[in-house]
Amino acid sequence: MSKEKEPVVRSLGDWKDLAETGRLGTCEPEQVVAACRGEEMRDGRLRGLLLDHLCGLARPYLIRRANKDMPNGGLDAVDDIVSKMALAIVDPTAKDGVGFGAAFYTKLQQRLADRHRAWRVQQGRIEPMPIDDETGEILEPPDAAGLTPEEAATVDDLIAGLEENHRRAFLLHRAGFPVSSKGECIATMLGVQPKTADAWIKKAVAHLREQLGLDR
Repeated sequence: MSKEKEPVVRSLGDWKDLAETGRLGTCEPEQVVAACRGEEMRDGRLRGLLLDHLCGLARPYLIRRANKDMPNGGLDAVDDIVSKMALAIVDPTAKDGVGFGAAFYTKLQQRLADRHRAWRVQQGRIEPMPIDDETGEILEPPDAAGLTPEEAATVDDLIAGLEENHRRAFLLHRAGFPVSSKGECIATMLGVQPKTADAWIKKAVAHLREQLGLDR
């Protein structure tokens, strides 16, 4: 009779060492989720590093599986799922947080399936496109969904090229975390003052807008 594998027990010091030396990839994502949700996790900066790692795993996983016919090539749905995932993981009362801790990729698949299902339902309710009375051609409305898949890929490359502090602050901001709060916030996760975190976010946004030509 084979002996069950003993669960890996890591201290906060172990997690800090793994995070700061770039070795979180050696851990199962469920273990990282459990560390984020643990009652002993009182280091906001460390939790931010762990969440950053989990978001980095989730986003490319979802992008490969998202229906490219969805708005913005499915990237809007992916970003929303990742943002809600991060919030659920740090919320001790969130059922999804428990789910990600039990089966990380399975829960991501479930949430993506939910978005696919909702999109298909919405597609069935969309009214026919208006037609020009004179030419008989379809009048296509302006694209209000945001960036095209190609533009979104460019943005991802630009984000990856940001200075480390600016990038992490921006990604946490995009995930929905406040700059300053009594609970989980960007300043605490990054171990800096709120003014510093806010400045990093603004610099990241300004750089992205400049590179995309939005301020010209």
